[in-house]
Amino acid sequence: MDRLVPTYRVTSDEPRHEVHFAISGFFDLEHMKAFLREVNVKAAPLTNQTHPIHALGDMAGFVPSNKETAELIQDHLRASQKVGLTRVAILRCSPLMTLQYKRLSDCVEVAFFEEDDEALAWLRRPY
Repeated sequence: MDRLVPTYRVTSDEPRHEVHFAISGFFDLEHMKAFLREVNVKAAPLTNQTHPIHALGDMAGFVPSNKETAELIQDHLRASQKVGLTRVAILRCSPLMTLQYKRLSDCVEVAFFEEDDEALAWLRRPY
C-alpha cells in the first residue's frame, strides 16, 4: 500500500535550462495540482529566458492516473510548451504509464529511458 502514496521531488538546473522531477505513487487531482504548482515554481526562472526548456522525469513507481488527473497533466504540458518546454526525457516508466504519457504529451518531444546518462544525452543534444 505504501507504494501508492503520492510522493514527488522537483529541482531545477538553471544553467542547463532544465527541470528535474521524480514522481511515484497514485496521484489524485489535489496531489497532482500540488506537484504541478511545485514544477511551476521551479520552472519560473527558466521561462523568462530565450532558451528552450527541457525536463527530466523519473517516473519509477508512478501509477497511471484517472481521467481528470491525466487531463490536468496534458493541460500542464500544453501550457508548458507555450512558455518554452520542448523536450521531456522520462526515466523508468512502466509500460502502461509510457502509453498514457505518450498520449498526453503530443505537444512536446518525449523519449523514454532506463538509464540516466542516456536520457541526459538525448535531452541535451543540439538542435
